[in-house]
Amino acid sequence: MNETKKTIRKLRNEQYSYSINLYPYLNNWKKNPYTFLKSIFYMESSAVFVWLLLKTKIKPNTVTIVYGIAGIVTGILLSIPNNYTIFIALIIAFTKGILDWSDGHLARITGQTSLTGHILDAYGALLNSLGFQIGLGMYAAYRADTLLFYYLVPLLLFFRAGGLFLFSRAILFEEFSSEKNVSSFQDNDSQDKNQDNININSLERSYGKYKNLFMGFLDDRARSVDLICLIILLEIVFPINISWLVFLLIVVKYFIIFVASIYMIGKGSWAENEMMNKLRVLNDAFQKKQ
Repeated sequence: MNETKKTIRKLRNEQYSYSINLYPYLNNWKKNPYTFLKSIFYMESSAVFVWLLLKTKIKPNTVTIVYGIAGIVTGILLSIPNNYTIFIALIIAFTKGILDWSDGHLARITGQTSLTGHILDAYGALLNSLGFQIGLGMYAAYRADTLLFYYLVPLLLFFRAGGLFLFSRAILFEEFSSEKNVSSFQDNDSQDKNQDNININSLERSYGKYKNLFMGFLDDRARSVDLICLIILLEIVFPINISWLVFLLIVVKYFIIFVASIYMIGKGSWAENEMMNKLRVLNDAFQKKQ
């Protein structure tokens, strides 16, 4: 079939099938009622948007870049002490996910999936996260009428940019192809594999649930962003002010992550285990193809 002639129904069915197969929890309305409803909104809207995009020469990566820019615009508009710009920011924050659900779909049906697209997608999500949190901090500072929050905004950026996990993974990427590390993996894999797996599984069983709860608290997913948007909207309409507390909790969360990253990596073995685990995954993948 000519991709430009696909019907909205066909695109809709493709989006539902792909998304629910990849993320089964999207179809569990009892366990995740809001995620279920919001995903329907995204899938229905993105099907129409992709249908329109197929009639143009717009590429998937362009859609992804616009998605990233939308996050920056949201932060700027949210930072302006004006109810009209704030309201526009809330609309963008609520609907910009349509772009994120559309770029991948467009790439798949036009045969334009790529590693570059995946990187841009992750980067777009980062820009949206930073844009929204910076905007929230500036909005909270204006609402609370205190200088404290103007200092907390750059502090939040420092905690996020200075996290040792992020920096370490960037270094690890460069080390994957090191002949020394590959040789070390080959020498130690057989004797360390079982013990490493025991340690990793034990840690996951002990702390995995708590880690997921902590990381999911005021995260970048729609449920958290939309809740914050609702709080801001209520503050515009009613004489309440709790957004400062939300932003403060976000700062505290990233401070804990920042400290935890230094502790986990600083005490040793984390980077080495991470390196060996990644090399093991690559080795297993190559062996399966042989």
